[in-house]
Amino acid sequence: MGSHQITAIIGPSICGACYEVSQEIYDEVTALHPAAASQTAQGTPALDLPAAIRSVLASQSISIIDESDCTLENDHLYSYRRDGVTGRQAGIISL
Repeated sequence: MGSHQITAIIGPSICGACYEVSQEIYDEVTALHPAAASQTAQGTPALDLPAAIRSVLASQSISIIDESDCTLENDHLYSYRRDGVTGRQAGIISL
């Protein structure tokens, strides 16, 4: 199965402008995945995980369907960072 037969769908997750992290975590992740580098509106370190995933998938010529929506900004999506309440999410991988 070549990568031309694979399509990845990126679903809702916290966006790079909202996912504030410590400088230590930022440095660790961006050393491995430079595309994850981001910052918040306040200029603090943040990670853009969907951007990192898009970069990895693109480097393998994998087709991408981007259905991402920021879970912190969209009130219809669960976000512990926004609401402070534990909830559940699921991810599905299928071949």
